[in-house]
Amino acid sequence: YQRRVHGEFLKDMEPLGWIHTQPNELPQLSPMDVINHAKLLEHKAWSLETTVVITCSFTPGSCSLTAYKLTDTGLEWGNQHKGNPTNPQGYMPSHYEKVQMLLSDRFMGFFMTPDEGSWNYNFQAGSHSQNMKYDITLASPKPFYHELHRPSHFLNFSNVEENLLANDGADREDLFS
Repeated sequence: YQRRVHGEFLKDMEPLGWIHTQPNELPQLSPMDVINHAKLLEHKAWSLETTVVITCSFTPGSCSLTAYKLTDTGLEWGNQHKGNPTNPQGYMPSHYEKVQMLLSDRFMGFFMTPDEGSWNYNFQAGSHSQNMKYDITLASPKPFYHELHRPSHFLNFSNVEENLLANDGADREDLFS
C-alpha cells in the first residue's frame, strides 16, 4: 500500500501494530498476515520487537481478538515470499508467537483511516488494489456494514425501488381480462 501520511499525525508516535478483521477465527496467524507484516516492517518506524498483528474475528454472537508477534524466522520467511503471496511454501507455526493483549480504558489510542472514509473492501473486493494511493487522516473507522463500504448494495435497492414505481408499486394479476 502506498500511503501519504501527514507528519503532524505521526510526530512523536510509535506504531504498535495493525488489525486484520476476518469473518472466522483461524487457529493460527495466516501466511498472508506474516507477509503483510514483513512488508510493514520495511518502514524504519516499525519494529519486529514492539509491533503486533491483531486478528479480530467476527464469530457468531461474539468477537474474538488474538495478538501475534513475528519471530525472526517469520520475518525472514515473509520477506522471501513478498513476490509470491498467493501460494507461499514452507509456512510454519514457528514464524509467529501469540502474545498477551491487555484491553484497558486507561490507555487511549487513535485510528488512522483512509481520508475518503471507506476502509472495508469486503463488499467491493474488485475495487481494491495493493497499488492504491490514498491519504490517511485521524478518524474513527466507519462501522463494518456502513453504506459507504457497500455502494453497490444501495444502488441495487434504488433500482428495485425504481422498478416498483414504474409498475405502480403493485404486483397484481387481472383475472377478469
